[in-house]
Amino acid sequence: MLKPLVLAAEFGRRTVGAATAVPGVDRALARAVLATSRVAPSQLETAMTGERSSLGGFQDKAATVLLEANPRGASAVLDRLDIATVQDADKLERLAFQYFKLKKYGAALAMRQRAVQLEPEVALRWVALARSLLRATGGHIVHDPVAGLVEGPLPRTEEAREALARAEQLDPENPFVLHERGELEFEHGDAAVGLDLMERALQRQNRATWWTDLGAAYRKPHIADYDRSLDAYEKALQLKPTSPTAFRGVIIMGCRADQDWPRLWRSAELFEASRGRNTAAKLDLARTLRELFTAAPSEAEVDEALAALDAAHAVGLRLSWPTTSLIVYRLQFLQRMRSSFALRRDLAQRSVTWLGTNSAGHTRHRQKLLSALIYLGREDEALKRIEPMPWTPHQEVDRQRLRKMAADTHLIRGNLTPYQEYSAQRRAELPLPGETQMETLIRGKRIAVVGPADTGDRLGELIDSYDVIIRPRLMTEFDEEQRARLGSRTDIAYFSGRDIDDFREEASAAVEAGRLQMVIGRGLSRASAGEDLPDWLRFYSHDYSLGFHGPPMGIGRILYDVLQFDPAQVSLFNIDFFSGQKAFGKGYRPAKDQQMGPYSIVNEVVLAHDLAFEHRLTKAMAASGILDAHGVAAEVLALTEEQYIARLETSSALTTRTA
Repeated sequence: MLKPLVLAAEFGRRTVGAATAVPGVDRALARAVLATSRVAPSQLETAMTGERSSLGGFQDKAATVLLEANPRGASAVLDRLDIATVQDADKLERLAFQYFKLKKYGAALAMRQRAVQLEPEVALRWVALARSLLRATGGHIVHDPVAGLVEGPLPRTEEAREALARAEQLDPENPFVLHERGELEFEHGDAAVGLDLMERALQRQNRATWWTDLGAAYRKPHIADYDRSLDAYEKALQLKPTSPTAFRGVIIMGCRADQDWPRLWRSAELFEASRGRNTAAKLDLARTLRELFTAAPSEAEVDEALAALDAAHAVGLRLSWPTTSLIVYRLQFLQRMRSSFALRRDLAQRSVTWLGTNSAGHTRHRQKLLSALIYLGREDEALKRIEPMPWTPHQEVDRQRLRKMAADTHLIRGNLTPYQEYSAQRRAELPLPGETQMETLIRGKRIAVVGPADTGDRLGELIDSYDVIIRPRLMTEFDEEQRARLGSRTDIAYFSGRDIDDFREEASAAVEAGRLQMVIGRGLSRASAGEDLPDWLRFYSHDYSLGFHGPPMGIGRILYDVLQFDPAQVSLFNIDFFSGQKAFGKGYRPAKDQQMGPYSIVNEVVLAHDLAFEHRLTKAMAASGILDAHGVAAEVLALTEEQYIARLETSSALTTRTA
């Protein structure tokens, strides 16, 4: 859906830009756009009743495009609107819906509060009010996938809960209200209660989008019920085989869970059969590729499948993007790395061809384009697409996104300065807890970043000579063997979202005892951490934003975070980029998480990240002159990308165990 929306936005931008050059036309155009929604039910009304309205959906998208292209007119109409005197609750909801999408949350809330006054016995009004109460006022820190931690709306959870309770009193049999309550409780209350409510809603009404919502809830790190998530996504796909969201969920959760490859390929064939063009030829190809998705295909069967895929590509026949991504994952779990990365580069080229280069003011479109260009090694072309700033955004978060993408494009070319300047500016604009302390610990210091791999290096004495020692998990006690390998202290520990709660008490005790100075969590975990944070806990503000297949892994995220604070030197130890004998050193993870396979955390190495790009990004950081490496880390970092990929194909760390 991204490209059609962007093309529509570009048309709207040009049309509106020409029209609004005439004084007063911007306001008249905004009024006309808002008036068009009267001929179809509001989006919330169709959602509550379960009755689809293609006309209404089209009008909503068109109105959003045209209003975003005409922010001055939209603001002028809002300024002249006396909400307190409006007598039509339905009109208020239509206005609220559009201004909510324009991030005018306060205005949308006022409109919905007025609608409740006008029709207090209509459940729809209370559901709409609850949605606005969850985006009520500013002053909250939220995570943006490009810009990182930014200012956002603070949810008024208890008021929203009361509004939904009132809606349920008015319409107790409506499953939509139950689903809304479930999503609220899952995100802002008791997760178990939320899941129960979402499942009860599905017992009353079988909706594909609700199964997708349930699958997304079960896959959250603090739940991590892969089997139930997979089941939910499969039910969604069966109800709506055309849904790429459902199919992508099936792929990721199936690869994380039991890795039943024939089961996953059946979903792929279902998805391909639902797509209108060249269906027969695609299904013939899909049947040919079934051998690749047996439990243990032979090398000959893999070669035959790849030959069939190459032959199809030669005549322009390509399976869908999600299905091709599934093939990439299957090849990587089989350690056919060269073929898998070649196929991912093909996906990147498909992205550039499909997206085009005109982003029409759509920052996420520009992010996807830049990520694909960079993955293809076209960094200079990417820089021309982001610097100077290609347009002047109306939303502050979009300005931050563009600046961040420009800094990250410079970084992949080995130039660290724009990223450091951007980060310093963001710290000044939005002071976050722990940033000052982190800067004090890092600026001008020699930093050792010590990874979890058992590389065979015995560089503990050298590690201990650094000013600050950073590790990807908490480690404060060391035996003789560990001191020889890893050094004897930890100053800063980084945690993943799934680990931070498990180690919080231990970390607090270590800080209290003086054995640890800071704990740092991922920015995307900040919202769920609450507001009352200890002084020693910091959430880093942003990740590298232009990875074609996900953000950096743990060590890459640490390096990226640390480098923003202008250290004198950063040195990398005990990491082999998964090219060695073991993924982790002894005792670092449970036995099931020592290698890839069903339910293993090591699966994330290929599912959520890209090893080849991780290697390239680290080399770019080293090109800045600040980062170096020692031992095996230095050896692997000196490899070309082709040499590194070849080494991955024989790495014991990436061997897949059976269930």
